Amino acid sequence: MKHSRRNHYSSYQQRRRIRHAVILSTAAILVALVVAAVSLVFRNRSAPIEEESASSAASSVSSESSVSESSVMESGNSLSSVSSESSSSQSSQESSTGPSSESSVQPSGNDLRITDRPKMSVLGDEEKVIYLTFDDGPCDTTRELLALLAQYDAKATFFVCCQTANQEKYIDTLKDCSDQGHAVAVHTYSHKMDEVYSSPEAYYQDFLKMYNLIEEVTGKKPANFFRFPGGSKNSYNERSRKAIVEEMVGRGFIYYDWDGDSGDASGNHVPAETIYQNVMTSIHKGCNLILLHNTFGKETTIEALRRILPEAKAEGYTFKALDGTLDPTHYYIFTADLFIDAALDNSDLQLSDWRMAKLENQ
Repeated sequence: MKHSRRNHYSSYQQRRRIRHAVILSTAAILVALVVAAVSLVFRNRSAPIEEESASSAASSVSSESSVSESSVMESGNSLSSVSSESSSSQSSQESSTGPSSESSVQPSGNDLRITDRPKMSVLGDEEKVIYLTFDDGPCDTTRELLALLAQYDAKATFFVCCQTANQEKYIDTLKDCSDQGHAVAVHTYSHKMDEVYSSPEAYYQDFLKMYNLIEEVTGKKPANFFRFPGGSKNSYNERSRKAIVEEMVGRGFIYYDWDGDSGDASGNHVPAETIYQNVMTSIHKGCNLILLHNTFGKETTIEALRRILPEAKAEGYTFKALDGTLDPTHYYIFTADLFIDAALDNSDLQLSDWRMAKLENQ
């Protein structure tokens, strides 16, 4: 790994020297053009310019350009090769210098990439940690939910979107979520599964739109993980699933499904008792990552949490927000094989010792 990164840095230094040579040669061409233009203007004021003179000036500029290109060629690289690499040199420079202290996400225009992240880990068998995750928000009950979580010193993760005009009215609550220590992560912008799963590019563009909105509202980088609409394995993404996982994991993002389901997605106003029983049963079975929803028609989810939070805390459980270090292959995603293959192809991702041991024993 270290040898590979040294080779990467050496390659970057070589490309930087070539880029500087191109800049110098381009500047020489521009100077020649300016001199030629000034000369033409001066001659135009003093006497009519014949076509042969203009042709001569153009020929002089062309000759200067050829000399500049030749000097770059003699350095061992063609001008066209330098041009193709110069567009990537900026992202290479950012990668080699490492992330900023504020975030590990290194944007290059609309190109989101996470260039370093801590090694993943798994929870110990005796750790009583619960990750409550809320999909599809924000909505009119988000602040009520936040107040309830604060009452029991519980942190959670919000996988958010902006799928309706009505939802836009509550988008400012994302800042409240972030400011109160909860994780805010992308669940796509539109949540239109037939559209976002049409191709890796369609998924990424929709993801990017929501990512930028979260950053605009909260003033912070969104989480370096996300959740697929409908989970990572659904009927909409059968054909595009592998390519989308490779696209997003290749960019350094990881994703989570769940190992405990509250059942509140089965319809609006699911009885609070049903949600309560589903969640507590999941917790007692050893599940850690619970699927819930915070959107319109899910008021009974909050009602159920008024029992779940105090009872679970009394039993010694703590409620934490995901931070991107939990290894999703530890029973928290439905497409572990796809994720593992993509993660192993990205040197910036480090799977947990638990997972690597399993791979070595296969």
